[in-house]
Amino acid sequence: MNYEEMLNSQDAVAVRRYAMPFGDFYRKQIDRKYRYVVELRSDLADSLFFAEGLRKDQQSIKNIGNAHQLKYELHEDSGGIYEIDLQPGSYMTLAQLLSSQPAIVAQKGFVEDTINAVMDLTEHLHELGIYHLCYSLQTIFVRKGENKPLLLCHGSSFLAIKDQRLLYQGFEDDVAPEVLNDAKADERSDVYALGRFIEHLLESSGLGYEYKGVVKKATSEAPDERYASVAEMRSCIRHKRSTRRSLWLVAAACAVVGVVVAVFFSLISEPSTVEFIDDNGVKAKSDPFSEVYEDEFVDDQAPYTDPEIAVYLDSIAPMTDEEVKMLSDSIRVNEQLNSIFRRRFEQKARTQLGTIYGSQGNETTESDYVGQSQKVMDELYNYATELSKETGISAEDAGSMASQIISQLQVELQENVKRNGAQTKQDEE
Repeated sequence: MNYEEMLNSQDAVAVRRYAMPFGDFYRKQIDRKYRYVVELRSDLADSLFFAEGLRKDQQSIKNIGNAHQLKYELHEDSGGIYEIDLQPGSYMTLAQLLSSQPAIVAQKGFVEDTINAVMDLTEHLHELGIYHLCYSLQTIFVRKGENKPLLLCHGSSFLAIKDQRLLYQGFEDDVAPEVLNDAKADERSDVYALGRFIEHLLESSGLGYEYKGVVKKATSEAPDERYASVAEMRSCIRHKRSTRRSLWLVAAACAVVGVVVAVFFSLISEPSTVEFIDDNGVKAKSDPFSEVYEDEFVDDQAPYTDPEIAVYLDSIAPMTDEEVKMLSDSIRVNEQLNSIFRRRFEQKARTQLGTIYGSQGNETTESDYVGQSQKVMDELYNYATELSKETGISAEDAGSMASQIISQLQVELQENVKRNGAQTKQDEE
């Protein structure tokens, strides 16, 4: 076996094929270069309607300039078209990516960017009268290292095939019922397929708040019950995402209010019981002042009789476990931000204040000392303002913490100056 035969033998062992509706996707060597191809199913390759659909599809995408459209060439011989040759590049299917890196769905922006990219191209295709019809994870490609979705062939090019179930054999769940049953398609058909795509994309992590209801409506069996267009579907997702973020902001505000209320009540002392004794040394049965103010106090154990207050109290629902967790997370984040601010500001303040107290033993006039102190204070409070913007802390809280840290450091540094002065005096004696 020569060297070339050995390489071919190794390639044959290493080849992995991945099933798609139209055939098998794999990497092969063509003219000493590796190319990614889709080898067509033999039953489809023999169909004149399918071959005509491929040529129609290839021509229709030549003028599509969207970055998420993958172009290709057709390989054919005397028996007809047998293979789709993807444009040069290194590819894998989205299903392969999720299988090799399942945690990628938790990566910030991955799910949102992937769905937006697919919807962008789909809306552009609809403007040209083209429908994709099947967004199975096995039919969507990504360039290795980029993870940006790419679409290949579009289903509307093959609607001339009466038996659509044969075309999407093994992937029927990803295609709208009207396409499989009647070979008819419109924008609502792609809405259904996109709903299935989102459902499979988030299968391992679970559908979030902004997707759950949208997927349910998009995958309705009856086309009239779905979104009328991809734009309407996308608008609903954005609205729900915005609502979720607003809820987070409200939860954070409630967390702050909760902390303030808890601190307030912790500072209020328990009421003490006072016994009154008359001139004969006998304990009074009641507060001698109670009769004077009897009409001005209300029994705090009695229920609220004000109808407006009663309605308000009835409208307050107990917090759910999820809301409690959100509040706890918000408090934890605030504590971390405060800790970062204090640590960084203390380092800066210790250095700056050290220059002031370090110069007290030198020959420095009072006016110079005061001027230097004022300059350092201005620099520190300006730094506190900048640091508050970086950490997201309010300017008021930042100023309060800065003043507290400066006061503590001034006491500490003043004590050091006194100790050093006393030690110097002892050494001189």
